[in-house]
Amino acid sequence: MSDNTIIRFEQVTKQYDQDPAVLDNVSFEIERGKFYTLLGPSGCGKTTILRLIAGFTEPSAGDIYLNGNIVNHVPANKRQVNTVFQDYALFPHLNVFENVAFGLRIKKLKNAEIKTKVQEALRFVNLSGYEEREINEMSGGQRQRVAIARAIVNEPEVILLDEPLSALDLKLRTEMQYELRELQRRLGITFIFVTHDQEEALAMSDEIFVINKGRIQQSGTPTDIYDEPINRFVADFIGESNIVEGKMIEDFKVEFANKQFECVDKGLHSNEPVEIVIRPEDLEITRPENGKLQVRVDSQLFRGVHYEICCYDQSGNEWLVHSTKKAEVNSEIGLDFEPEAIHVMRFGETEEEFDKRLEAYNG
Repeated sequence: MSDNTIIRFEQVTKQYDQDPAVLDNVSFEIERGKFYTLLGPSGCGKTTILRLIAGFTEPSAGDIYLNGNIVNHVPANKRQVNTVFQDYALFPHLNVFENVAFGLRIKKLKNAEIKTKVQEALRFVNLSGYEEREINEMSGGQRQRVAIARAIVNEPEVILLDEPLSALDLKLRTEMQYELRELQRRLGITFIFVTHDQEEALAMSDEIFVINKGRIQQSGTPTDIYDEPINRFVADFIGESNIVEGKMIEDFKVEFANKQFECVDKGLHSNEPVEIVIRPEDLEITRPENGKLQVRVDSQLFRGVHYEICCYDQSGNEWLVHSTKKAEVNSEIGLDFEPEAIHVMRFGETEEEFDKRLEAYNG
């Protein structure tokens, strides 16, 4: 564990009664001052991780470390961690000032100190002058900022955010993504953000943990996870993907759709069955004779910045293309792509094995 590690999970399992484990032998480290996102579908275990960090529940097995100390049985009010809930959990009978000041009053700080700290917290979230405003007079975005001010006023080392943007409309949600990210940078506090929205995770995070069925499937930067997914779940969950079955012929050569192509992958066995990922935006429409693949257009939708084109090759593989070029339904077109656009996934490969192989062909 590095000196910069603030939270560490060591083989943590959480199980209720005889039900299947909500978290299954999970290990990871969180560093200070970064924006982390726990990403996955509903019921995957991401909110359980948040509750374990906050101290709202205890692990069934394994250890949780905060600043190098095991905190399995340390109550929530004894941890330097604050949570912003999905519904914000604000007190409707208290104004903005008193909502933010609530935790400070529990600590029995002097009124002058409370006033200074509350005003500073509201300044950080751009709500100066809103001290006397009633909660029911605030917009959704403003309520979220009040909840964040209430969290940061206690000067926690970690802020946990449990899908706090999910109730906002699309425009406000996008604005709050920028605000949250900028706020985290200004504060320098570790943020751990829970969402099932992959675009949100990619836009906001320093690092992402992709979770499914109680296990971390892959962790890394947004670029790493998008460009180098470890398995079909990650590739399919993070953005849109074309995933087809193929065979690794040899280093830097792969076969799919009954053709062989140059790629940048190595370190797999000759003739090993693999899965191939090519992102829709990496496919370029050409004349049929100029394409590496020849496909027939099945449908086309205009998405504003690009056309979304669905087509099929002669082997029956479906291909999704994002292009500024328009295609005609039922026409034959070619698809061109660079070797770097092909990502080869090994069946059953662990994240540790994947990282070792990635290091081998990157350096």
